[in-house]
Amino acid sequence: MDEKDDSQQIQKNESMTVKITPDKMDAYIMFHAPKNDGRKLTKEEIQDYIQLEGLRESIDQGALESLFESRNYEFLYNIAQGKQTIKGEDGKVIYNFQTEKKIKPKEREDGTVDFYNLNLIENVHDGDVLAVIIPPTDGEDGYNVLGQPLFASKGKPVNAKRGRNVSVSDDGLKLFATKDGQVGLIDGKIVINEVFEVASDVNTSTGNINFVGSVIIRGNVLSDFKVFAAGNIDIYGVVEGAILESKGSMNLHSGVLGNGKAEIKVGGDLVAKYIENCNVIVSGNIVSEAILHSNVRCSKNIEIGGKTGLIVGGVVTAGKLIKAKVVGSNFGTCTELKVGIDPNLIEMYKKNKEEIERIKDEKVKSGQLQELLEAKNKKSLLDDEKKGLLEKIVHTNNSITRRIEELNEEQELLMQKIQEIENGEIKIEQKICPNVEIYISNAYMRTKEDLSRCTLRKEGADVKISAY
Repeated sequence: MDEKDDSQQIQKNESMTVKITPDKMDAYIMFHAPKNDGRKLTKEEIQDYIQLEGLRESIDQGALESLFESRNYEFLYNIAQGKQTIKGEDGKVIYNFQTEKKIKPKEREDGTVDFYNLNLIENVHDGDVLAVIIPPTDGEDGYNVLGQPLFASKGKPVNAKRGRNVSVSDDGLKLFATKDGQVGLIDGKIVINEVFEVASDVNTSTGNINFVGSVIIRGNVLSDFKVFAAGNIDIYGVVEGAILESKGSMNLHSGVLGNGKAEIKVGGDLVAKYIENCNVIVSGNIVSEAILHSNVRCSKNIEIGGKTGLIVGGVVTAGKLIKAKVVGSNFGTCTELKVGIDPNLIEMYKKNKEEIERIKDEKVKSGQLQELLEAKNKKSLLDDEKKGLLEKIVHTNNSITRRIEELNEEQELLMQKIQEIENGEIKIEQKICPNVEIYISNAYMRTKEDLSRCTLRKEGADVKISAY
């Protein structure tokens, strides 16, 4: 009998291999068949081999027991699984009031719109619970198949910011009103605003108005006057060539006749009877009956309805939607509509970039002075006064560096928000006249003829026209 025949007669017992995945979260065993009447592994031998490989607590005993009785060869059996960690939930704030005011004026039977009963004010009373804070959870730890612990990341606590007339409970989990007034979320802070009311016109008898709460004006706002409110602004008369700014919402019951001088800036939503010859910047939505010869920038939706529903002249920009009855005129008045981009975010990004460049220039000059003083200090050429100056400059430069880092982080967040904006759309209930310029994101078209009852969206690099 030759060497080959001798090797074929060698007895070989059943054997097994343990395989552990690289992440140590699963373990497999593979059995290798006995040869030439070799014996099978006993239950105890299998268990000892598995323990020798370090597998203990995570073994699937049910799967293992079945293999003691019957098993295939050269097949991977999953007999141990680790436990994945469960991340802790972040803390959250449950607000007991509307954090975003929903404005939807009712259209009357005659086609006019009710701009008076908008329910913009949400009143609260002293002692009301304004918000409840839910603490973060720790999560659940896990382990791998070797029994090594895996530690879960804990949830992040939430910071419920409180502003004027708001207190916090001893355990820090509830926020209360400390005065009667109007509750709102302004710059991320819960604030209760008290209201300042002007019974007449804003004119030489009142001067400019700068108020920490909401403002109600029963008369007109005359040209060249300024009204600022940290809350909402309600004006029942006509706004002339004035400057208005509110951190909250604004309701211009009789509209604005800007004479090319009016400037309006709104942190929330704007409702106006009409908007004519003015510059408007709105962070929320705009609802009106007409926009005429104005430069309007709106972060969200613009809806022009009522009897006229007209946009003529100027540039009207919205982040998501422009909806109107009629756009442009048959007299060829230059009118531009832009959607799919938040003009206010773009402006903030631009200003931040300019501020970063300015501070960097300041840092270069300050850094040069620091280097000069440090060089002299090494040679012991500085008196006590100059040493004090050096300390101040070092502190200033460190502050400048931190500020640049903060601004760069803000830029990244702004860019993320800009990129998250989806393509907007334009909806026309009646018609768009010829020679209206349309921009939807980076797509462009100029209307050549009347377009009736249509919706305009971006498709590829073009503006697509479909039914209303």
